[in-house]
Amino acid sequence: MASKSDQPEASSSQWYDPQESEQDLAHPKFWSEEDGEVIVGIKQRSGASIPLSTLCGTYFWIYEFPEPGLSEPIDVPYAPGTKSLHDPKGPGYLTISCPRKTNPTLKNITGTVLLYGKRAQFSGIKRAKDRDKNLATNHWEFVSFKWKEDYDDCQDDGCALLALEVSDDEGDPFVMFRSASPAGRGGDSWYLELAAKKERRTKEYGLSSAEMKRLGMQAQYPEVRAAALAAKQEEEEESESESESESESDSDQGSSPVGKRRKRRPGPDSSATDDRPRKRKAAAY
Repeated sequence: MASKSDQPEASSSQWYDPQESEQDLAHPKFWSEEDGEVIVGIKQRSGASIPLSTLCGTYFWIYEFPEPGLSEPIDVPYAPGTKSLHDPKGPGYLTISCPRKTNPTLKNITGTVLLYGKRAQFSGIKRAKDRDKNLATNHWEFVSFKWKEDYDDCQDDGCALLALEVSDDEGDPFVMFRSASPAGRGGDSWYLELAAKKERRTKEYGLSSAEMKRLGMQAQYPEVRAAALAAKQEEEEESESESESESESDSDQGSSPVGKRRKRRPGPDSSATDDRPRKRKAAAY
């Protein structure tokens, strides 16, 4: 009988398939605490909704996630030296904007989708509802959405926008455009999801090594899981530290001499900031 040191450590990989981990090495992916596994895709942003002013901008496609089972996820390459997203031979772009000299609202947002020569226009967005019929955050449907032509694999209804959990190097979240396709023989529509990154003045259409790392690209499943758990622990420790600081501050204020008024220093202006993985699945809910 072999000793423990001679036996393979099955427990270290019992939660994942090493072969699948290798197969998904290049893809964006994240650790799902709820599912207890790594999911191919990019998680939908949680917490408060991002400001609509942050959502606005011009984006270029970085990765596409077909309906699970149809084909593999793949990056969206732009030709070296690309100087304009409006090149008709290029992959295209996504624009989200509002009228000049106005603040963006759900009603006045408009935009364009150009996807490998297929063009659509949209006007107005609204918060989508989750599976429990509650209003979702960072997930919007279009009030009006229309493809320029009747493309065989596209339909107007069912398309959506999502803000994603991961941000680019400038601090803006990546976004996802969900393109709906007509129902097939089974009666269900299928989707193509495209992750996009905001365009900058540098006109560089790609991902930095830091962005790829945050997206879980070029990482094995255990690395993705370990990074997620470490980030969660760090977040919890920071939260505990902030709570302790607040408790100490409250205690100091409580011991102030009676009748002595504390001076208030004016602080800086602040403004309130305003689902379908494969177990190889794309995007989040």
